Amino acid sequence: MPPILNAQGLTKAFGATALFRDISFTVSDGDRIGLIGPNGAGKSTLLKVLAAEEDADAGDVAVRKRARVGYVKQESEFAAGLTIRDVLEAALKRAHVSEAEREGRLRETGGRIGFPSLDVEASKLSGGWRKRLAIADAVVSGPDVLLLDEPTNHLDLAGISWLEGLLNEAAFACVLVSHDRYFLENVATEIV
Repeated sequence: MPPILNAQGLTKAFGATALFRDISFTVSDGDRIGLIGPNGAGKSTLLKVLAAEEDADAGDVAVRKRARVGYVKQESEFAAGLTIRDVLEAALKRAHVSEAEREGRLRETGGRIGFPSLDVEASKLSGGWRKRLAIADAVVSGPDVLLLDEPTNHLDLAGISWLEGLLNEAAFACVLVSHDRYFLENVATEIV
């Protein structure tokens, strides 16, 4: 099977400062890639390019036909008034999950994430619970690859343990940026 993501010759600069030049790599089924580097090296920008949220100055990213890419940003923000249910339902609609299947997926995801209620306003959650919701938002649609930018930010030890379990049991591949060495040791199969 072809790779899920195939990045070839990616280059990105802001002004005269090059973040990265001529980066090429692939993400295949089952990959768990930890992306590390100093602050300002372009790790978050590279994830944005892979997620098609930002364009590279040069190079291409090819996504396998019909592959779904999930992306969790470093900061997890939700519009005022939206409940956890609203956020997850919107994700299921974007993923074209049938209406008959949605309620079951909502309950399963809510239980797996640990939300006591789906009717809590998302913007009023603590930072850790907002991060869990952002991850659930990306996972509920069944991505083939999940891109995570500092996913342990705001998570307590129980939240980090939950995330490690989720990633280690998941069928999707992932690329994650983290400064948490222990987290990377527990989930990544490769470090770049």
